[in-house]
Amino acid sequence: MADYLQTGITTVKELFQFLADRSTSRDRIKNALLRELRDNMKLLEHRDKSGVNVMAMIDGLSASAIAEAYSANYKFDTLCEGPKKLPAAVILSKQQEKYIGWNVERFMYAIEGKIRDLKNLPKLYSNLETAPVNLSVRLNNLYNQMLLLVIFISRKA
Repeated sequence: MADYLQTGITTVKELFQFLADRSTSRDRIKNALLRELRDNMKLLEHRDKSGVNVMAMIDGLSASAIAEAYSANYKFDTLCEGPKKLPAAVILSKQQEKYIGWNVERFMYAIEGKIRDLKNLPKLYSNLETAPVNLSVRLNNLYNQMLLLVIFISRKA
């Protein structure tokens, strides 16, 4: 996270504070989206800790605000005050380069898809510990994508 100093964000707590502050506007859908991002990220912060109940974590993830925004034809780019496409300056690793040029709507679509996929896994496999899926990588990818989105929408220039 220290590498994100160039964006003006120094800690994940500052990102949570940004989401909390921005989720108090008159726009009900925007508020719900930002709160859902915050809640999902807080939940996923525990993804690598030992003893975490992965089933409870997956159950706790939510994409209902994203689905509601889609049904209301919400313009996701209104969440972003700065550039409407992810600039290369925010990218930290080679794995993230695929996100250069993405807009907020594309991030939201991908995040919603990842959450739906994770929620479907317990239906497909009775025991996720022995399932042929790398759950930790999926959870990390989702968290990192959300983190990148929040850093992107928190930038003003």
